[in-house]
Amino acid sequence: MFLPSFCRLLLSLLLALSAAGCGGAHESSPPAGAPSLPVAVEWGTGEAEPDVLRMFATIAENQCARLAKVFGRREVAPFVITVHSRRDGMAEALVADLHHDAPGFALLGQHHIHLVLGEIRRLGTNPNTVIAHEIVHELIDQFAGANGAMIPRWFHEGLAQVLAGDTYLGVREDDLVWRVGTTGLLPFYELRRAFPPEGERLRLAYAQSYSFVGYLARQHGVDALIAAVRASNDLRTFETALSDRLGRSTLDMQEGWQAYVVNGSGAPWRVALDSCFSLCLVAVLPVLVLALMRRLRSEERAAAHMRRREATAAAAAAERAAALAATEAALLDSPPRPVAWPDDTDRPGAREAP
Repeated sequence: MFLPSFCRLLLSLLLALSAAGCGGAHESSPPAGAPSLPVAVEWGTGEAEPDVLRMFATIAENQCARLAKVFGRREVAPFVITVHSRRDGMAEALVADLHHDAPGFALLGQHHIHLVLGEIRRLGTNPNTVIAHEIVHELIDQFAGANGAMIPRWFHEGLAQVLAGDTYLGVREDDLVWRVGTTGLLPFYELRRAFPPEGERLRLAYAQSYSFVGYLARQHGVDALIAAVRASNDLRTFETALSDRLGRSTLDMQEGWQAYVVNGSGAPWRVALDSCFSLCLVAVLPVLVLALMRRLRSEERAAAHMRRREATAAAAAAERAAALAATEAALLDSPPRPVAWPDDTDRPGAREAP
């Protein structure tokens, strides 16, 4: 199809602007009025992979645009995402901030996110959710402004998991069922400044944060939670601002959340179904053992029967061989007996006289 010269010129100009604005990506520039996206993605340590870097840059732009709308921000302060090849190639100061089995982290107050490509591949995590998770940390810090240090770690990690649509370390609400009501949960005041460094307590901290913030978001909306971030300051803790915004005490929120985990999340049923198979195996195991024992005994009886038959056949064959040998020996030892003929004419070879 042919276009008029003016249309072809206009189309060429639009394509050129689109390619320049996207850095080679296949997506168009943000529409007018959309929040600016000052995210820069660069390679850090290890052997660079340009294709991965371009893919991460596209994901970062898309996730930043989506999350900026959630936070109601038309402008986002510039920040950098640095991609490293492997954990062991990073500086020790950076490795100290990287949790075990975590694919990345955000340096709050420094507008800098670090991702480890080797950990993303090893853990099998989705780059979209990993990048979204870390961008949420950056946007919370920007939204809180000078009071960013007042936002608890449990809220940071909880909202990051909720808005990213995935959990860290593969945690689930099902992991909390047995701990609710048995004082097996971690107190949230212990999760305000930092999480446990590793192990089961670290997994539990991520699971609690995800479940609690997810419960509050479903009950009151994400906007109310973000408004509490803005209302926090040196004289007003985040917990106080959240309580005022939601009209509930901290104790009431936590009791409501625990009741939700037990009665409303469906986690007990999932745990029961997951455990059902194991319980069925435990119940069926004695039957399987008895059946195996019966099978082994049956095989032993069949083997014994075959051995008896083989022994009987061998004994019979030995008896026949011995009888045959005895008969042959008797025939060889006995002298030959003369043949008595009735008369000489009957003897073979006898002739009549002439």
